[in-house]
Amino acid sequence: MAGLLSIGLTGINSSQANLLTTSHNITNANTPGFNRQTTLLTTADPFFSGAGFFGQGAKVDGVRRQYDQFLSQQVLNASARKEEFAAYNTQISQIDNLLADTSSGLSPALADFFAGVQDVATNPSSIPARQALISTAESLAARFNGLDTRLNEIRDINEGQIVSTVDSINAFARQISDINERIVLAQVGGTSIPANDLLDQRDNLVAELNKLVKVSTTTESDGSLSVFIGSGQPLVVGTAVSQLAVEVDPSVDPFRGEIHLATPGGGSVLMPDSVLTGGQLGGMLKFRNETLNAAREQLGDLAIAVSSEFNALHSAGFGLDGTTTGVAFFKDLSSFAGTALGRREAAGAFAVAITDPRKVAASGAPTGTVRAGGSNNENALRLAALQTEKVMNGDTATFQSSYAQLVSFVGNKTREVQIGERSQEAQLQQAVDAQQSLSGVNLDEEAANLIRFQQSYQAAARVMSVAGTLFDEILSISR
Repeated sequence: MAGLLSIGLTGINSSQANLLTTSHNITNANTPGFNRQTTLLTTADPFFSGAGFFGQGAKVDGVRRQYDQFLSQQVLNASARKEEFAAYNTQISQIDNLLADTSSGLSPALADFFAGVQDVATNPSSIPARQALISTAESLAARFNGLDTRLNEIRDINEGQIVSTVDSINAFARQISDINERIVLAQVGGTSIPANDLLDQRDNLVAELNKLVKVSTTTESDGSLSVFIGSGQPLVVGTAVSQLAVEVDPSVDPFRGEIHLATPGGGSVLMPDSVLTGGQLGGMLKFRNETLNAAREQLGDLAIAVSSEFNALHSAGFGLDGTTTGVAFFKDLSSFAGTALGRREAAGAFAVAITDPRKVAASGAPTGTVRAGGSNNENALRLAALQTEKVMNGDTATFQSSYAQLVSFVGNKTREVQIGERSQEAQLQQAVDAQQSLSGVNLDEEAANLIRFQQSYQAAARVMSVAGTLFDEILSISR
């Protein structure tokens, strides 16, 4: 009877273990990063008799989480790419809307300005026409300045988010290090008895970190996880953490933060933007390098060209009194053309230099001078002709078409990023579905398991009840 009681007890223990695991699965069905767990059962060592081997019931070998490294890595890869496109799209959409807007864009202001030039050419001696030209020029300058101010705001927001993201990366790295220590202590008996819930928590931290920057991982022999970023730079190795920092080099660009990785000796090494791919950080760095800087430089080039081309003709003409020459209409921006930094700043410096309408150089000759083919609107006609002359992009584009190319460049890049984001969302969903088919909790299945294991528990209890009844019968016979 003792053997029967023992077998029934192993059945109760096994069923209870299954019930505990199933209940744990159900209560964590909505816990982020949780992997479904199953109880591992094996048969107990049998008892040998002359008639053969008799079973001794079941035993619990452990609890295993339903986890596949390959499926999880697919989710991490797709997630990093999706977050990169999402961050890029959030930022570039602002520039796309800004440049293409008919009320805040540059095209209407350029058209109004050259319409004002044409009015002066039509009425060269009209003070109101000359004053209106200066007014439209100031509106053009305000539009250049406004676009530059907004692009600066977008730049500052992007730089601030880069700093914030780096701080979050450092925080996740420290948390992964802490949980590494807990896992190593929990699995002190060996990795064959895994600390499932702690492993889930660590994987969830890695997944959240991966949304910020693409990571790769390696599981060490003691169960700790090493995390690498970029081209293999270590962020977490066991319990050791390397911190990232955003540093600015004023001599290069006082507004641009460069990311450095701390070294064990107390120094730091520069992490080139090109190696920090994936995740929100990768998206923000790509936006800065591929779109924001290019847009500011192209807008600056346009401001420099409008100023220099218009000034070159205007300074060669004559004012209403016929004696004024060499007067610049716009502020000289030639000093901004030498560097990339200067070209991002030129649009903000664009300004009207002339205030006296009488000094608008509409005439091509001094008063009283007669020229074949024109009297005192000759220079105004030359200035008006600048609207259609190809003086931009290696003499292949007009002012308007150059700005249109900028709008088209940003618009096409925006659509490219948006399509990429939608594609990655679909790929991420496919990867998550594949991973969840193995690791996710199916509440219907778990509810069925509850009933099944409850019945198993009751049946094992019945075995023990039968053993007790038989034992009582034997005792009654002996009396």
